[in-house]
Amino acid sequence: MILSISGGWIWVLLAGATLCAAASAQTPPAPLPAFLDGLDTVTIALPEPEAIDGLKGRYSLTAASGSIAVTEVLPGSRPVRNRRLPRTPGRVVLAGSFQPALGGEAWDPDGESAQMTEVRPGVFELAVTLPKGHYEYKIARGGSWGENYGAGFEPGGQNIPLDVSKDGTPVRIVVDFNTRVIRDSIRNPKDAPPPDAMPARPAEAPQGVKYDAAILRLARPVAITDVSAPMTLKSEGGADRVVYARDALTDRAFQYVGDDLGARWTAGATAFKVWSPVSESADLLLYTAAKGGEPRVIPMRRLAAGVWYARVTGDLHGAYYRYRFRSYGETREAADIYCFAAGADGERSMVVDLKRTNPAGWPGAALPRRASATDAVIYETHVRDFTVLPSSGVRPAWRGKYPGMAERNTRVPGSARPTGADYLMDLGVTDVHLLPIQSTVTGSNGEYDWGYATTLFNVPEEQYSTTPNDPVNVIRETKAMVAGLHKAGLRVVLDVVYNHTWPPEGRGSAFWQTVPYYYCRTNDRGEILNESGVGNATADERPMVRKFVRDSLLYWLREYNVDGFRFDLLGMHTPESVADWAKALRAARPDVLIYGEPWTGGGPLRFGKGAQQGMGVAVFNDTFRGALRGDTDGAGPGFAMGADAAPDVMRLVLAGSVHAVPGDGGFTATPSESVNYVSAHDNLSLWDKARRAMPGADDGEVARAVKLATAAALLSEGIPFLEGGVEIGRTKGGIANSYNANDAVNGFHWDRAPAFSELHDYVRGLIALRKSLPALRLDSADAVERDVRFPIPATLPPNTVTYTIPGAPGWTEALVILHGARTPATLTLPEGRWQVLADERRAGVKPLRAVEGSIMLPPLSAMVLAR
Repeated sequence: MILSISGGWIWVLLAGATLCAAASAQTPPAPLPAFLDGLDTVTIALPEPEAIDGLKGRYSLTAASGSIAVTEVLPGSRPVRNRRLPRTPGRVVLAGSFQPALGGEAWDPDGESAQMTEVRPGVFELAVTLPKGHYEYKIARGGSWGENYGAGFEPGGQNIPLDVSKDGTPVRIVVDFNTRVIRDSIRNPKDAPPPDAMPARPAEAPQGVKYDAAILRLARPVAITDVSAPMTLKSEGGADRVVYARDALTDRAFQYVGDDLGARWTAGATAFKVWSPVSESADLLLYTAAKGGEPRVIPMRRLAAGVWYARVTGDLHGAYYRYRFRSYGETREAADIYCFAAGADGERSMVVDLKRTNPAGWPGAALPRRASATDAVIYETHVRDFTVLPSSGVRPAWRGKYPGMAERNTRVPGSARPTGADYLMDLGVTDVHLLPIQSTVTGSNGEYDWGYATTLFNVPEEQYSTTPNDPVNVIRETKAMVAGLHKAGLRVVLDVVYNHTWPPEGRGSAFWQTVPYYYCRTNDRGEILNESGVGNATADERPMVRKFVRDSLLYWLREYNVDGFRFDLLGMHTPESVADWAKALRAARPDVLIYGEPWTGGGPLRFGKGAQQGMGVAVFNDTFRGALRGDTDGAGPGFAMGADAAPDVMRLVLAGSVHAVPGDGGFTATPSESVNYVSAHDNLSLWDKARRAMPGADDGEVARAVKLATAAALLSEGIPFLEGGVEIGRTKGGIANSYNANDAVNGFHWDRAPAFSELHDYVRGLIALRKSLPALRLDSADAVERDVRFPIPATLPPNTVTYTIPGAPGWTEALVILHGARTPATLTLPEGRWQVLADERRAGVKPLRAVEGSIMLPPLSAMVLAR
């Protein structure tokens, strides 16, 4: 088995498929499961498509309360169409949002409507006619998400955009697996010319109306107590099926509203509560160590709503435990999904007195309340990357660890240049965005890991502790890191990955073992839906899943005193869930920072750009990123690298992407809903991208592109987000997806900073300038409309954008100039004498020189003038 992780992506390739296939050929397949999706409703997948009339009278349900007849059979799916194209091994499908326009289902990796034709070995084409719209897609191979490719032909990469400007547009898309290139006739008409006519496809064979799933209505609802005992769906002429309670558990009878799930310690006793309404029995298994030994078995008592309870007297601080459940005829064991501490492998949870985890002086002085999210300047980094290399100047035992993240008075060895927390203070950023630090088993053996495979969401990851086998000190060091960053005036944002769990299912998953089929989305055959592209998708539309995430977020906010959350693949979550979590977080702390990625790992998009309006939630603005950067990992340049930019797009993103008129592309109700960025950990560093997009450019020109792109993020309306290290020319050697690269690739090379002192000082000056100009931090659509003024584009040199804003004390007006051409130009200035606060080399709050009449714009440059 090969396991790899990438910014929320985990790919599992299983060897020995031939042996598995041979074994399955000799063993009859197990009966499909049936699902109780309402107290009077059972959903079943059919082994083969059938007519509904033929199913009537065939089924009955046997439960603890007795036999229940099926009184009605309804279609459980769309009518099944005969395939016109064969399901060949290795078939290639463009799974995306345009599939419904072709008569299929969105993001179906086996959808026939978007199945490509192999025109020569390794080269596939699809020619279709599409209506006007913005679409996204990925390449799925083999009929599932097990092998898929996104932008730049990256395995599991980001969605590929496709913009169709008018209805009825013929589009050709070419996928070349030999050269790993994706072309379409809209963006690459020379390499993929539009089709003259649509290719003929085989006619669909006529057939009666058949379905591959059915809904069975029961003569009476099952009793509440029936879900905790085996239920069987009897079938005349077919195999009996186990009935699993799935959406029936959304009934109010199973919704626990208490805030005391998990192990709650007191000096005299510890109370254990776990929600598992489908279990016939539950036991608490107590251990004295994280590994080995026989447990002390304590039977648990069933309470209301499917909660199991046990109370054990004595001081159990430091004791390890698991739960044992008996459900659906099987015995299952699991760690506690609500636990606060656990052994290094995550197999056993640990009871903890949280007061004993507090470092000295905890929690320390609170930071002042922030007036607006647009006052934030976010700096993304990784606990290990930030200090793991000797050039960080951090003491050796703390390098790559929680204590090293907040260590003070560190310097680049042999110099006076600050590193670590002191460096961030000096740079002027306000928020430190930490890649995931919730417990994951994938990086626990010393290998490099980004942390996007969370196992226990309330437990800090032990690999970043100096004592990974001491769960109490793991928590203490995590808290000390937060307190240390707060003392430095820096807020802490956690990157959280509630969209999927790891392992996805089975005996290694505490979620699966606690309540099978409930915590993740499944189809009616019982197969988990890999909407994340990394194994499964949490079903946050279900009440107790939504509650789990809410409880976990509030725990980190209150116990660890963190200041915000960045949601990985936020697009997978339902709007109702996001609104619920944001409301709860803001009730606890009004200025909490909440933002996330409004896309998915290939599955259906539930929370896209625009869904966040009015929630107090921001989303990453990939329109901003694309306009300035170009494509993510390819050679396609953006505005900051000399590409011609659409003026209307540039004006829109620089003004916070506030929606003004239909069709303008705006998606925010206020600039505080847009996270403006050009690079992050996921893809090529900005330095590497600029070098790839400008072949032959020297370091000076690459640095100018990096300055311009970074200036756009810091001088626009919205929340600026910086890739950690962008200001010291951070490079990953051209590796985009560096999830499994070593420290030499991912670590911060602080000794690189002296050579990039001008770039660093420039970014530092821009941050100070942003803080000095309130009109760069507007937080309402009305203010943007009133204060941000763009001139007539015809008065500007090519590939130049300018806008004026009200000034700060001492200045009446400020003028921002972004020049994206690789050649110089001259700009005629508005009347008056202007002071230059930022030019192509320097930036800050002190004037550099005065100009009037006109100004020369160097290639790839940003300027700020004031009068």
